[in-house]
Amino acid sequence: MKIIIDGETPSKKNSRIVLPDGRNIPSRQYQQWHQGALLQARAQNGGQKPIDYPVIITLFFYHGDLRRRDSDNGTSSILDMLVDAGVLTDDKWQIVRILNIFNQYDKNNARCEIDIQPLETTIEEGRKSA
Repeated sequence: MKIIIDGETPSKKNSRIVLPDGRNIPSRQYQQWHQGALLQARAQNGGQKPIDYPVIITLFFYHGDLRRRDSDNGTSSILDMLVDAGVLTDDKWQIVRILNIFNQYDKNNARCEIDIQPLETTIEEGRKSA
Protein backbone atom coordinates (compact mmCIF):
# COMPACT_ATOMS: atom_id res chain seq x y z
CA MET A 1 0.00 0.00 0.00
CA LYS A 2 1.27 3.45 -0.83
CA ILE A 3 0.03 6.72 0.69
CA ILE A 4 1.33 10.18 -0.18
CA ILE A 5 0.82 13.08 2.21
CA ASP A 6 1.40 16.47 0.57
CA GLY A 7 3.36 19.22 2.31
CA GLU A 8 6.05 19.36 4.95
CA THR A 9 5.47 17.01 7.90
CA PRO A 10 5.63 19.03 11.13
CA SER A 11 6.97 17.67 14.39
CA LYS A 12 4.22 16.84 16.85
CA LYS A 13 6.71 17.03 19.73
CA ASN A 14 8.11 20.43 18.82
CA SER A 15 4.79 21.96 17.76
CA ARG A 16 3.21 22.23 21.21
CA ILE A 17 1.61 25.20 22.94
CA VAL A 18 1.75 25.41 26.74
CA LEU A 19 -1.50 26.69 28.24
CA PRO A 20 -1.63 28.90 31.36
CA ASP A 21 -2.78 25.91 33.43
CA GLY A 22 0.35 23.97 32.42
CA ARG A 23 -1.31 21.61 29.93
CA ASN A 24 0.13 21.50 26.47
CA ILE A 25 -1.64 20.95 23.18
CA PRO A 26 -0.51 20.62 19.55
CA SER A 27 -0.09 23.92 17.73
CA ARG A 28 -2.70 25.15 15.27
CA GLN A 29 -0.21 24.50 12.43
CA TYR A 30 0.19 20.87 13.51
CA GLN A 31 -3.57 20.40 13.95
CA GLN A 32 -4.22 21.77 10.44
CA TRP A 33 -1.57 19.49 8.95
CA HIS A 34 -2.97 16.52 10.89
CA GLN A 35 -6.54 17.10 9.68
CA GLY A 36 -5.40 17.46 6.07
CA ALA A 37 -3.18 14.39 6.32
CA LEU A 38 -6.07 12.36 7.78
CA LEU A 39 -8.24 13.23 4.79
CA GLN A 40 -5.48 12.33 2.34
CA ALA A 41 -4.68 9.02 4.07
CA ARG A 42 -8.33 7.97 4.34
CA ALA A 43 -8.97 8.77 0.68
CA GLN A 44 -5.94 6.75 -0.43
CA ASN A 45 -6.64 3.85 1.96
CA GLY A 46 -9.94 3.20 0.20
CA GLY A 47 -11.85 2.14 3.31
CA GLN A 48 -9.68 -0.91 3.94
CA LYS A 49 -9.78 -2.55 7.34
CA PRO A 50 -7.07 -1.21 9.71
CA ILE A 51 -3.84 -3.19 9.59
CA ASP A 52 -3.38 -5.38 12.67
CA TYR A 53 -0.56 -7.65 11.47
CA PRO A 54 3.24 -7.15 11.27
CA VAL A 55 4.36 -4.74 8.55
CA ILE A 56 7.38 -3.00 7.14
CA ILE A 57 6.86 0.75 6.81
CA THR A 58 9.13 2.85 4.64
CA LEU A 59 8.86 6.63 4.90
CA PHE A 60 10.29 8.86 2.19
CA PHE A 61 10.35 12.45 3.43
CA TYR A 62 10.84 14.99 0.66
CA HIS A 63 11.65 18.33 2.30
CA GLY A 64 10.88 21.64 0.63
CA ASP A 65 13.81 23.41 2.28
CA LEU A 66 17.16 22.59 3.84
CA ARG A 67 16.31 23.42 7.47
CA ARG A 68 17.54 21.09 10.18
CA ARG A 69 15.02 18.41 11.13
CA ASP A 70 15.14 15.28 13.26
CA SER A 71 13.84 12.23 11.39
CA ASP A 72 12.19 10.77 14.48
CA ASN A 73 9.93 13.82 14.96
CA GLY A 74 8.37 13.58 11.51
CA THR A 75 8.15 9.82 11.86
CA SER A 76 6.11 10.11 15.06
CA SER A 77 3.72 12.55 13.36
CA ILE A 78 3.20 10.17 10.42
CA LEU A 79 2.73 7.04 12.55
CA ASP A 80 0.24 8.78 14.87
CA MET A 81 -1.67 10.05 11.83
CA LEU A 82 -1.82 6.53 10.31
CA VAL A 83 -3.41 5.24 13.51
CA ASP A 84 -5.87 8.15 13.70
CA ALA A 85 -6.77 7.65 10.01
CA GLY A 86 -7.57 3.98 10.62
CA VAL A 87 -4.75 2.69 8.40
CA LEU A 88 -3.06 0.97 11.37
CA THR A 89 -4.78 -0.33 14.50
CA ASP A 90 -1.74 0.77 16.51
CA ASP A 91 1.87 1.81 15.89
CA LYS A 92 3.23 -0.53 18.55
CA TRP A 93 6.27 -2.62 17.72
CA GLN A 94 4.22 -5.80 17.29
CA ILE A 95 2.66 -4.22 14.18
CA VAL A 96 5.38 -1.83 12.94
CA ARG A 97 8.16 -4.42 12.99
CA ILE A 98 10.53 -2.71 10.53
CA LEU A 99 10.70 1.04 9.92
CA ASN A 100 12.84 2.56 7.18
CA ILE A 101 13.26 6.34 6.92
CA PHE A 102 14.69 8.27 4.00
CA ASN A 103 15.09 12.05 3.71
CA GLN A 104 15.58 13.98 0.51
CA TYR A 105 15.29 17.54 -0.76
CA ASP A 106 12.61 18.47 -3.30
CA LYS A 107 12.22 22.24 -3.28
CA ASN A 108 8.98 22.31 -5.26
CA ASN A 109 7.18 19.27 -3.87
CA ALA A 110 7.44 18.66 -0.10
CA ARG A 111 5.66 15.45 0.86
CA CYS A 112 5.90 12.14 2.68
CA GLU A 113 5.52 8.95 0.69
CA ILE A 114 4.50 6.03 2.89
CA ASP A 115 4.98 2.46 1.74
CA ILE A 116 3.41 -0.27 3.89
CA GLN A 117 4.15 -3.93 3.13
CA PRO A 118 3.26 -7.07 5.08
CA LEU A 119 6.16 -8.69 6.87
CA GLU A 120 6.31 -12.11 5.20
CA THR A 121 8.43 -13.77 7.89
CA THR A 122 9.03 -12.76 11.44
CA ILE A 123 12.33 -11.25 12.42
CA GLU A 124 12.87 -14.21 14.75
CA GLU A 125 12.51 -16.69 11.87
CA GLY A 126 14.98 -14.71 9.77
CA ARG A 127 17.56 -14.67 12.56
CA LYS A 128 17.29 -18.46 13.05
CA SER A 129 18.14 -19.12 9.41
CA ALA A 130 21.12 -16.74 9.37
